[in-house]
Amino acid sequence: MRINQRVTRLAALFGLATLTATAHAAQVEVTITNNAPTGGTWLTPLWVGFHDGSFDAFDAGSPASAGIEAIAEDGNAMPLGASFGGVGGLVGGAPIAPGTSASAQFTVGEDGSASFLSFAAMVLPSSDFFIGNDNPLAVALGGLLDGTLGRVSVDVVRVWDAGTEVNDFATSAANGLFGIPGGQNGPNQGADENGVITAALGSDYLAYLNLGGVDVSALDFSSYESLATITVTAQPVPLPASLPLIGGALAGLGFMRRRVG
Repeated sequence: MRINQRVTRLAALFGLATLTATAHAAQVEVTITNNAPTGGTWLTPLWVGFHDGSFDAFDAGSPASAGIEAIAEDGNAMPLGASFGGVGGLVGGAPIAPGTSASAQFTVGEDGSASFLSFAAMVLPSSDFFIGNDNPLAVALGGLLDGTLGRVSVDVVRVWDAGTEVNDFATSAANGLFGIPGGQNGPNQGADENGVITAALGSDYLAYLNLGGVDVSALDFSSYESLATITVTAQPVPLPASLPLIGGALAGLGFMRRRVG
């Protein structure tokens, strides 16, 4: 009888732990839409990271980290993802053209570990321009995860200059998408700037281009209402088909335990 009681208790504990773990997870979908006009800037796949508010990807006026430098110069999110270490990844598998969207899903905890979102992507073409949130608390997801909000949407209205590479479009990324001559054919080809992160201006951006008559007026992002919209939605992770049966069995076991004990 003692063995049966122990088995019953272990089964109940296992079932409750499984139900509790499942109840505290949510399936989150992140969608980015490039709002640039036809002929305007493209974006590399968006890196996103879910955190408790303690992760700060960058600060305006300070030097860029190695992770931000890799995204801003080459669209490479691997160093930033490695330094982050939490739930996150890429939205999109290829550069995101004006007027198009990309989405990805992530499973996050509802225990406060995913209450905020950080994001970053390279702006194309550029030497080291990127979008991202320097305030780690700017995109709050608490209301989304507790069901108060149906979605969270953010309009991206600012481009950042990482200050890591001299703005020289002879060695910038993705020139070929815009008919711009030259451009980099490998990572980290521009001259080091050794500066700090600052807000980039669309009018200054055009001044860097030496285009030989190519019309790139649509690349003046200072005229955009927003560069991109990032939308986050969530729903509870569905229970595995076996869990209702486990729940029913546990109810029976609990009744049995009361009767025997």
